[in-house]
Amino acid sequence: MGKLKALLALAIVIGGGYAAYAFLPVILHKYQLQDELDDIARRNSYTQKSDDDVRALVIQHASALDIPLKENQITVSRTGDGLGITVQYSVHVDVVVRAVDLDFVVNSINKRI
Repeated sequence: MGKLKALLALAIVIGGGYAAYAFLPVILHKYQLQDELDDIARRNSYTQKSDDDVRALVIQHASALDIPLKENQITVSRTGDGLGITVQYSVHVDVVVRAVDLDFVVNSINKRI
């Protein structure tokens, strides 16, 4: 009985490690994209770049993080006092048991001083 419990505990630890290996990079990339969006919004609130130029910047930074984005997944909104960027994307993660699609929405709003 003791060996069975030890094998079960080992299987749980290995399964948890594999899940972390599969999901952790995807979640870390989401937070890195959030930082990039904050930086892009902050830098471009005071410029005359077009919305398409801002989308191209977002796509460029996202591709460096291995996040494939299309222009229709990025919403750029300008108001009199700032710039807002919203990105909606999905990442497909294959795990041994089944495949999982994770949906993310990343926002950044910068208000002018």
